[in-house]
Amino acid sequence: MKDEKLYDYAKGLNAPYWIQEIKTKKGTRIWYFATPMQLSFFIVFIFIFVTMLLFGGFILVPLAKATHSISLILYWFIPYKLAKFYTEYEPHGKKMHLFLADYLIYCWDFKLNRKAIYHEDHIEPVEEIVFEKTNL
Repeated sequence: MKDEKLYDYAKGLNAPYWIQEIKTKKGTRIWYFATPMQLSFFIVFIFIFVTMLLFGGFILVPLAKATHSISLILYWFIPYKLAKFYTEYEPHGKKMHLFLADYLIYCWDFKLNRKAIYHEDHIEPVEEIVFEKTNL
């Protein structure tokens, strides 16, 4: 029984990994969530939080001097809301990272590339079309 391998159904069903409680190796509970949170939520939250710490100081430090504590709240609120939006919203039935990748490809191919499309290729647009008279 101990050598039996367990199959991870999350991979087969394309289901996200959920976290409800965080424990130490000894089993002591560190944190408990009332509702399970997706693993991608934590990854996006930490990524946005670190990005804000590294690059958001020029906006939030003057804001902290003016309002005393609003920037501290924003350091939690902005990553939390963006991570929730990333994990809960599925535009066109796609995961958010796939949708963003498709949207960037669309913008690159069609919005930034102003060439005309002819037989699935981008060609330089023709400035002037001249029709010649013919006798039939």
